[in-house]
Amino acid sequence: MSTLAEILLAPHQKDALTADCVRIVERHLNSLRSLRGLALKAGLAVFKAAKPDLIPRAIGRLLPEFIAALEPLYARFGQSTDRDFSLFLRKNADETVEAIMSKVDARAAQSSNDTARSTYRKLRGNIRDELEALLPELSKTLSGYLG
Repeated sequence: MSTLAEILLAPHQKDALTADCVRIVERHLNSLRSLRGLALKAGLAVFKAAKPDLIPRAIGRLLPEFIAALEPLYARFGQSTDRDFSLFLRKNADETVEAIMSKVDARAAQSSNDTARSTYRKLRGNIRDELEALLPELSKTLSGYLG
């Protein structure tokens, strides 16, 4: 069985997957109406002021790390009786979200920008919650690339 990275990061799929993930995130951000969502949008605006292409660049850079974080789940999926990776990820939502958040946490910790680190610390809980909300669509998208 091929690894998740071999499948999803193959040259003929990586750019399309990245673009799909950007659309998912931007659509989700645009739909936020709660106070929490407005706080997340405001925090993101701080980052986007410095880098307008922040979301596409971040997803392009982080996608290989996120996929690596999901690799153990994909291996378990391959050994399970489950046939739908999307459903498998959603059944294991806490583990899936934490795997991805661990990569975001590591990146934030490495930042030399004090404002970025501080803003991330304040928004981490919200980011985790939003990732949970994105998981159904994200997992379906990933599964669609698995053939």
